[in-house]
Amino acid sequence: MTPVPPGDEPRRTRSQKNKGFAQSVAFSAARGALLIGVAVVIGIVLLQVIDNNSSGDVNPGGVVVSTTTTKAAVPASTTTATAAKGTTAKGAVRPPGEIPVQVLNGSGKSGAAGTLTQKLKSSGYRVLAPNDTSAVSGTTVYCTGGLDREASALAAAVGGSPPPTAQALANPPPSGADSSASCIVVIGS
Repeated sequence: MTPVPPGDEPRRTRSQKNKGFAQSVAFSAARGALLIGVAVVIGIVLLQVIDNNSSGDVNPGGVVVSTTTTKAAVPASTTTATAAKGTTAKGAVRPPGEIPVQVLNGSGKSGAAGTLTQKLKSSGYRVLAPNDTSAVSGTTVYCTGGLDREASALAAAVGGSPPPTAQALANPPPSGADSSASCIVVIGS
């Protein structure tokens, strides 16, 4: 191959110049789209790693959420029944109509459990027959394991001053509780 003398180089036409520019722009756009895609994937992974807080610390309506958990020996049949009652995927909050709720009156005021049961029913909760329990101070919402966020939402629906606390349902449940209840509200004085 013989060298081309200076001044005899072939000239590039305008279409050839534009073609090189178009290829450069297309390459840059593809590279930008790829970088955005990678950033989105990294963001999702980071949110999954950081958002492992399933303790129900989300606190709607000023509801006090207790972090104390009581662990007791639970027979295998009870554990299976609790899991079947509705642990949900992380971040998914079950609608009120899917949660069987019972109100227990520990305040000593006649009709308090019935009144709150009607309030929760009108809010869309699936309510069970109210009942009485031993006297307690302060209103508490108890829910089975995996319903931490639902317990906070239920406590907000119950309302009151001071707001009710939300806790895991202990085994055995409060006296007078229906075994089919996933959440139990105990009205205190």
